[in-house]
Amino acid sequence: MEIILCDRNPDLVSAWHHFFDRSGNVTIKQGDIFEIELSAIVVPINSFGIMRDGVAQQLNKKTEGVLETRVRKLILERYAGEMSVGLAEIASSGLEKPPLIVLAPVVRVPVEYQEANSISGYQAMRASLRAVAAYVRSGGTTPLQSVGIVGLGMGKGASPATAAFQMYEAYCQVVLGQVPNFATVEAATAHDLELKKSRFL
Repeated sequence: MEIILCDRNPDLVSAWHHFFDRSGNVTIKQGDIFEIELSAIVVPINSFGIMRDGVAQQLNKKTEGVLETRVRKLILERYAGEMSVGLAEIASSGLEKPPLIVLAPVVRVPVEYQEANSISGYQAMRASLRAVAAYVRSGGTTPLQSVGIVGLGMGKGASPATAAFQMYEAYCQVVLGQVPNFATVEAATAHDLELKKSRFL
């Protein structure tokens, strides 16, 4: 399965190259993710599924508002109305292209930016990749051969390099199997601090 990172932000794209070029298994593009032929797109949302900005808003407009109604119904039925950051769900988009979406909360409330020291980019990326892997293993009815991902964790005050590192760390864990040893609270805390570290390339 092909993973394609695509965003309009040139600084984020440059930071992605800095980290992901080490693996050689990810395609990186700068531009509009909707111009790429994809099986699925990761859709950053808030925990309540209110689709009023970014990729979520664009997809919702393409469905004339039907998608948000379906997403909020899914969240209500499966998560009692609130889907926490760190979870992800694969659903039909209701569109021909892309046929699938990966719903991945990056904030709890529908605000423009998340907090500066958030690790939501890591959490959303990790959850999305795990959901995609589980879907592929289960042999879902709609083939999933490629997934497109925009910048995750681009919170207020966060550097593109920090967001890119968080996404890369999640990729290393889920795709490359490089899971850190979280045997102690100290180890888990150190990992948390590493994810939040300000990075400048």
